[in-house]
Amino acid sequence: MIRGMGFFQRLRALSGRRGATPDADANALIFYVRCDRCAEVVRVRVDRRWDLLQELGDGVTGYSLHKDVLGTRCNQLMRMVVLFDRNYVITHREIEGGRFATQAESGAAPRP
Repeated sequence: MIRGMGFFQRLRALSGRRGATPDADANALIFYVRCDRCAEVVRVRVDRRWDLLQELGDGVTGYSLHKDVLGTRCNQLMRMVVLFDRNYVITHREIEGGRFATQAESGAAPRP
């Protein structure tokens, strides 16, 4: 073992899990967006706990996401806005500088 490692770090290293928790992606929403300029498909991970804004009316009526996305191939900034109802169902989505894509278009293998 590496000298100076704490007890929990050693335990995590022995279990083969590097800080992952069983529900690490339970709050994740994944979007894929394709850049209009260079056609790069970018995977965008959104955490429901931290990235969404509450929309208030008579209590919480829904959530909104405002996210700027920048790929690695060019400097085209894509601005996405996604609206959700209070059950996290998408009610509206729009993007400037790109379009929404699918996981198949990205060429990425499905994640568990």
